[in-house]
Amino acid sequence: MDTNLPRMVRFGPGATEDVPAAEYGIKAANLAMMSRLNIPVPAGFTLGVSICEDFFNNGEILPEDIPGLLREGISYLEKVTGRIFGSPRNPLLVSVRSGAPFSMPGIMETLLNVGLTRDTIRGLILSTGNPRFAWDSYRRLLVSYGTIVALHDPAMYSPLLKMKMDQEGVSEENELDAMTLRELCGDYERIYSGNGNVNDGTGAFPLDPFEQLLQVVKAVLHSWSGPRADAFRRLNLAEDIRGTAVTVQAMVFGNMGLQSGAGVAFTRNPWTGENNFVVDFRFGAQGEDVVSGESSATTGTEIARRMPAIYDRLLYAGKTLESHFSDMQDLEFTVQEGQLFILQSRAGKRSPLAALRIAVEMQKEGIINTDEALSLLMEVDISAISIQKVVPGEPPLATGLSASSGVSCGTVALTCERAEEDAANGSVILVRETASPDDIPGIDAAAGLLVARGARTSHAAVVARQMGKICIVNCSGLSIDTPRHRCWFGDTEIFEGQIITLNGDRGEVYRGVVEVASECPVDLISSVEEWRQKPV
Repeated sequence: MDTNLPRMVRFGPGATEDVPAAEYGIKAANLAMMSRLNIPVPAGFTLGVSICEDFFNNGEILPEDIPGLLREGISYLEKVTGRIFGSPRNPLLVSVRSGAPFSMPGIMETLLNVGLTRDTIRGLILSTGNPRFAWDSYRRLLVSYGTIVALHDPAMYSPLLKMKMDQEGVSEENELDAMTLRELCGDYERIYSGNGNVNDGTGAFPLDPFEQLLQVVKAVLHSWSGPRADAFRRLNLAEDIRGTAVTVQAMVFGNMGLQSGAGVAFTRNPWTGENNFVVDFRFGAQGEDVVSGESSATTGTEIARRMPAIYDRLLYAGKTLESHFSDMQDLEFTVQEGQLFILQSRAGKRSPLAALRIAVEMQKEGIINTDEALSLLMEVDISAISIQKVVPGEPPLATGLSASSGVSCGTVALTCERAEEDAANGSVILVRETASPDDIPGIDAAAGLLVARGARTSHAAVVARQMGKICIVNCSGLSIDTPRHRCWFGDTEIFEGQIITLNGDRGEVYRGVVEVASECPVDLISSVEEWRQKPV
């Protein structure tokens, strides 16, 4: 730890501070680098890891310098955006994100739209002329603040959204109109304050945007000690990391209109390693919609068709960053009414086969040298890599989107607890409606993950892929009845404990055990062996 480093650094227009990842996290370091490379990044500032250490050393009380640092950072954002935090006419809203020196995708908390209140929402409507967007942003904040900061049960909020969608006869959240969203926000406010059926004594939703910001920063810091963060560090042998930084950025909005959305892109295929751009995108969404695992997404083909200029800019940004960082990149991005913003770039999690192909092909392309290629394979046992394929036979029960290649076979488990229990007796397939990083223990115990909804680039799919698990998402026709320990693939009923097979190459699900052929990626392995035999 360098005690001479400032407790807060900025990135964006006019910012010149050095942002080392060890003190400010990989996210902030890469955002600062992207800004210097003229990649479109929302301006922001980051509180260093030392603040997280002080927070826990002092009984989870925010250090005394935090309010001053936050005001200094907000002042910078007001200057570069022309908006004012808390303004009833032209409000600045911010996102607050965790960011450790070690990549932990989706493990800690993020809150968006911080700064929205009954006063500032009027300013957001006035400055954008878009009441539907404003009320949608506010209802998102109410839910995330209620569940993450006030620690409410998410079940207090989610049934109301489903009820409104059923009443309006719509299947997607972004089809709800401004009036319905306003009514929903009123319901959420009453739930939060305890004036409805809930009485938890937390008081009304905070009207002071700065008080919101303080409490959100505290909640993000607190998530460093949460059970899923502890489990992730333990499984990845990363228990000695000092803590997390906290990054605050000016909001950009993927839910603003028809030419807006949020997505995730990999500069190469993270499960096969092939040199093609993999994109999941959701129109009318904010970032957490895609990576949370709750929502499905369209592929890069659709965004390329509807917004070709954006797709080209995204592709250029991805290849620029891949070349700069000398590794395949995982990008989170937002499109706000036809304008692209990159919110994060980091080395992408990949399967062992993908790691092998990426290292070999990037070395041949001249992006990395031999030593750099070998360093990408330090934790990969290339002798254990095989390419498994299902031998054609019976038709599959169902199909979904592949999020990890290969084949896995095992008994169905519908809960993480059942997966951990049954794994002691053999291979298990974890089957879920949706999956999140909370499911890490079950994913770790299972040989494969199958989900009815969700995107290939969701945090849960990323974690599964990193663990070497076969993963299929957005499985059409899959419905789950957990209380009765069964699931359905169309008209076919499968009970917990019965065997299914996942074909990760084609996103197919089969009943029982199927015939599998294996082959070794001889040419790729031979290239690596040749590198290792060359004299130093």
